Amino acid sequence: MPLQFIFGPSGSGKSTYLYERVIEESQHYPEQKFLVLVPEQFTMQTQKDLVSMHPSKGIMNIDVLSFGRLAYRVFEETGGGELPVLDDEGKNLILRRIAGKYEDRLKVLKGNMKKLGYISEVKSVISEFTQYDIGEEELEKVMETAGKDSRLYYKLKDISLLYKGFSEYLEERYITKEELLDVLSRVAGQSELLKGSTVVLDGFTGFTPVQNRLLLELLRCCREVVVTVTMDDREDPYVYSHPYQLFAISKQMVASLVRIARESSIEMNEPVCLYGRPLPRFRGNDAMAYLERSLFRYGRHSYTSAQSAVSVHVARNPREEALAVAGRVRNLVRTKGYRYREVGVIASDMNIYGDYLEQAFDLYDIPVFMDHKRSILLNSFVEYVRSLLNMVQQRFSYESVFRFLRTDLAGFTGEDIDDLENYVIGLGIKGYKKWQEKWIRRTKGMKEEELERLNHSRTAFVEKVDGFCYVLRQRRKTVRDITMAVYEFMVQEDLQVKLKRQEEEFQNSGELALAREYAQVYRIVLDLFDKFVTLLGDETVSLEEYIKLLDAGLEEARVGVIPPSPDQVVAGDVERTRLKDIKVLFFVGANDSYLPGALGQGGLLSEHDRQQFSREKLPLSPGSKEKAYIQKFYLYMNLTKPSDSLEVYYSKVSSDGKSSRPSYLIQELRRLFP
Repeated sequence: MPLQFIFGPSGSGKSTYLYERVIEESQHYPEQKFLVLVPEQFTMQTQKDLVSMHPSKGIMNIDVLSFGRLAYRVFEETGGGELPVLDDEGKNLILRRIAGKYEDRLKVLKGNMKKLGYISEVKSVISEFTQYDIGEEELEKVMETAGKDSRLYYKLKDISLLYKGFSEYLEERYITKEELLDVLSRVAGQSELLKGSTVVLDGFTGFTPVQNRLLLELLRCCREVVVTVTMDDREDPYVYSHPYQLFAISKQMVASLVRIARESSIEMNEPVCLYGRPLPRFRGNDAMAYLERSLFRYGRHSYTSAQSAVSVHVARNPREEALAVAGRVRNLVRTKGYRYREVGVIASDMNIYGDYLEQAFDLYDIPVFMDHKRSILLNSFVEYVRSLLNMVQQRFSYESVFRFLRTDLAGFTGEDIDDLENYVIGLGIKGYKKWQEKWIRRTKGMKEEELERLNHSRTAFVEKVDGFCYVLRQRRKTVRDITMAVYEFMVQEDLQVKLKRQEEEFQNSGELALAREYAQVYRIVLDLFDKFVTLLGDETVSLEEYIKLLDAGLEEARVGVIPPSPDQVVAGDVERTRLKDIKVLFFVGANDSYLPGALGQGGLLSEHDRQQFSREKLPLSPGSKEKAYIQKFYLYMNLTKPSDSLEVYYSKVSSDGKSSRPSYLIQELRRLFP
């Protein structure tokens, strides 16, 4: 059925227009279904917006869904997705196992597979191939063109081997998130929910080939499909020439949907163009309106009138940037009458700025919602579990034993550990046998009672780990055996109680982020163990393999975020975070190490490799040049979010003490507002 676009620049009111239209039509046609599709992280906010805008304050025939939730909704009705969905942790586990199986056959990847984080890289490439419809045939094609004397040939051969092994393992057992939409495309035509409903898509900046395929099915069976597109009125939305322009991803999205519609003879309605100026968001604010009109565009003019809406600030380091922002937020709330929810903070890199911002807002007693999931790899409980296994694997070497004892959860005081360490080093004790035997030798100047105290600590340590070691010393062990042994050890040591105690301590000392982490980490590790047993339970493994599996699973595990309360400052990153109705925006980390940062670095496929795919007319996700323009587009979207003012901060020195330069964004703002 008809396809319609809603075009407009940032701040033109595309979402407001769309939601008002959906509400109005839903009241006119109460028997019809209206589906609002938004990216996963925006579903809650969009739901709130629609309810508050609706005259009855309720949305009976309007559903707010992400692509994933739509899939489950349709499967409930049609019975399409019988297989369980495999998440990222599960993928890592299976890939780690397959990599171990095929290790001898790998040419290029072999040496790297053991590195921490490498499995995640392989998983990302396989996910990308699934999303962009790259199968065995397509890989063969690229390998053929690259030739046997190229590195890419052998790299793709390795990836193809792992990809095939991965797909075979999943067959008839699981389905991945990427395949979910494929299954949905196949059953969409049978769905009564979709038949005759109006589907609107908001907040998307582009679609993958798999999503495009689904959209074609929606166009075939729905009454209408409406898509919002961020677009400048000076651009022709239907002409996509190259990826190196500000609105390239918007144009690409329009071009692919128009092509799909034409090929299937689907009619297109006249687009809605919200190009009227002044834009609703910037009425009465000329400086912000000028910023929206001119940011990252060619033009020689600068804003010459006096203004205070856009400002640039420099701090000594990221910590001071965060403190300066928190001080400004408090000042705005106290003296200018702003609400916390009217203030947003965007960081160029949340891994660097997340903790600093949290600490600064905590210091100033400002409620904040951190839109950022933390890795758990550095958590002391995770370190405790990893060091326990490592200690047995390394046969109680001096380093491994004291790594375990110093995790804060082993139950020994710092003094006890220091005394043990001095004795072990002094007498060169290593290996479990030596720890089981009574220590009788004294070091120089040592008294009998000191030796007695050491033996007491030694016995306590041996009794603690003895049962666990017995299981792990068995010649034949399955993943289930080792997992059960670790779990029973955790129960024996009352780790849940200890973590609860730590959580309360963090709570009382005001370290809320850590309190939140310790409240979740036990459950996260147990969930991972469940996946171990479900996915790989009966597989026989060595302890070394098990440790690699555990690391692969933990790499993907993240501490979730608590949903925001009604009046909080929202802090997040450039791509993921959605800010709604904010008046003031603070942008931190405008340094060249983060903007553009290392866009094209890392990843299994280099820029050159991606070009090879492009030559074969096989699109993949954007390379570093395209990413630089996409980053500019996201910056344009974020920096034009506030209606009152924008404050941009950068540091002279990075968090690790190296001197740091301002980014291209600072130069651009100084050009526009000299």
